[in-house]
Amino acid sequence: MQNELVSPKVLRILFPTLVAFLFSAFAFQLWYHAVRTSATVDEPTHILAGHRYWQCRDFGINPEHPPLVKLLATAQLNFRTLIEPELECGSRHTTQPETFVAGAAFLIDNGIDDVLIPSRLLSAMLSLLLAALVFVAALKMFGRWEALTALAILAFEPNLIAHGSLVTTDMALTLASLAAAFALYWYAKDPNWTRFLITGLAFGLLLSAKHSAVIFVPVLFAIFVADAVLFRKPDVKISGQILHRTAAFAGFFLMGLVLLWSLYGFQYYSLPNAHAPTIAIDEYIKSKGRPEMVESFSAKGVLALNMTRIFPESYVLGLADIVASGSRNMSIFDRNYETGKWFYFPLAFLVKSSVALLLLLPFGMLLPFFAGEKRREIMFMLAPPVFFFAFSLTSKLNIGVRHILPVYGFFIIIAAAGAVWMSRRVPYFRYALIALLLFHIAATVRTAPNYLAFSNTFWGGINNTYRIFPGDSNLDWSQNDKLVAEYLASNNIKDCWYAGWGNVELMSALVPCRSMPNTFPRIEIPLADPLPPVIEGTVLVSAANLPPRGGNEYVPMTLQKPVAQIGGGIFVYQGRFEIKLASAISYAQRTDQLVRLNRIEEAIADGRRAVELADYDPRPHLALGLALLRSGNKSEASLEFGAVLETARANLSLFRNVDARARLELQRMAME
Repeated sequence: MQNELVSPKVLRILFPTLVAFLFSAFAFQLWYHAVRTSATVDEPTHILAGHRYWQCRDFGINPEHPPLVKLLATAQLNFRTLIEPELECGSRHTTQPETFVAGAAFLIDNGIDDVLIPSRLLSAMLSLLLAALVFVAALKMFGRWEALTALAILAFEPNLIAHGSLVTTDMALTLASLAAAFALYWYAKDPNWTRFLITGLAFGLLLSAKHSAVIFVPVLFAIFVADAVLFRKPDVKISGQILHRTAAFAGFFLMGLVLLWSLYGFQYYSLPNAHAPTIAIDEYIKSKGRPEMVESFSAKGVLALNMTRIFPESYVLGLADIVASGSRNMSIFDRNYETGKWFYFPLAFLVKSSVALLLLLPFGMLLPFFAGEKRREIMFMLAPPVFFFAFSLTSKLNIGVRHILPVYGFFIIIAAAGAVWMSRRVPYFRYALIALLLFHIAATVRTAPNYLAFSNTFWGGINNTYRIFPGDSNLDWSQNDKLVAEYLASNNIKDCWYAGWGNVELMSALVPCRSMPNTFPRIEIPLADPLPPVIEGTVLVSAANLPPRGGNEYVPMTLQKPVAQIGGGIFVYQGRFEIKLASAISYAQRTDQLVRLNRIEEAIADGRRAVELADYDPRPHLALGLALLRSGNKSEASLEFGAVLETARANLSLFRNVDARARLELQRMAME
């Protein structure tokens, strides 16, 4: 057959063999990443929250995300005897800092990998479902070679491998958004009760995956109705079709809502046995350190939604968290921005996506103009991701390509369809396509297990990612601690210092080095040892702690060439280093800890030592100011807060990265 890529006889053997290989390769890479990397920043919190959901239906812990992934990943913990955290289950809302500390302790007490790896492997089941869905959707909508090409792109797409085994919500939404769009298409082609129920379940998966799923709802409704208008039979009235589709969509949404409620155990209040609101929405927003957001239009919308009781209280708190935390400073290309910028996600997509996807996607984008017989399929596969991507341009929360991960399933199918369409019209193109896919496989294999830090060849690969994204889930999300420990062991390094990024207790449990301050808020209670102003030996520093995202405390190391680079984001230096500023920061962090322990006089002493070492940095002044305020010395505290304002102007990221309690005190004192 002229338009077929291979003969039918070869196809009968080759096609299933390639499909099996690609599924197996994807599954292996998910497993490999799960076991080779350490816990990312968010995972301990999600695991602890999921365990508490099963244990006592305590949805007051980590309401920032719906429970689907957390319940799935932690189901296996129900069959284990565990050391429980000190936090009483279901007694009160647990703050975000508390969950970070308790989540890390939960993993350490019960064996980090013994808890983390099984949880990740259960979470990875959603990624395998995504692979199956991409294959089936491409097969049903476009054809077998399109399905095979889509599976080849997906199976070696580093972003999907990186996030595909993590206990986070990004891959769940990636699966759910594609499932909802394909289910709508499937129902629209042949409406019946079986397809109606399956589509309703897909909507339940969508609502339960992540709060940003609501972005997909209007565009899915729009294309569902547009399909009725554009592709209706000639003898069918438009008004009747629109009415039918609107009613069907309402049914899908209601079914999804019921499924969402079932994951909360049909429990309205966040805490079990509660009979009244356990926390006010406006107070919850204020507790996140952004009291001004209470007056925003978004906050008022969340407050109004809460009054309807359509969603569980915990779910609404998650929406409130988006409002309260929806803006952060952004670091990119050695420059700090006060808030997120529209160009972040387009650039992240261009840098973090594979070369194969980037080169083939334009052919898919051309399909609506040349493949008229497939315009219906293209509409369902192209409109949702384009709308979601366009919406992302308005986001002020720019901390990783993972937040636009839902576009990947759609774009992979469209890219595959465009590539095969081109291969059928230009025979020689098929050889270029095969070569590109082989290059795609080789590039990803070389990346393993550093998928999170991946940048494509156009941008220099994983060892250059830090030049573009100096610190977020695009580079170092605390996943490198195991690799650091392996490096130290293989080089027989015993005397070392480590400034990683993330929870210090988890890092210390894996890396046998003396801990150094990092830009992740230090919220653990065990007192940190102050750092001496001069250190010697092997020093490992995360790019997240270096300018522009971090301060200048580790600049002395960067004056020499690193002897190694681990996981793309950890630099290894050797020698003698004068680090007075880093020492000051360690005293400042210790001051904060002493304040929490109510050892105020000691806190003030350490705070004064921090200011003595580095009076030009805002962090020592902030720590001392809070300690003085706690002691009742408001006049001297005010002077310190004034010094914070003055010194912080030079480095906005430091000012924005202090914890919520400190920001609230600083804002209050500044207004006075």
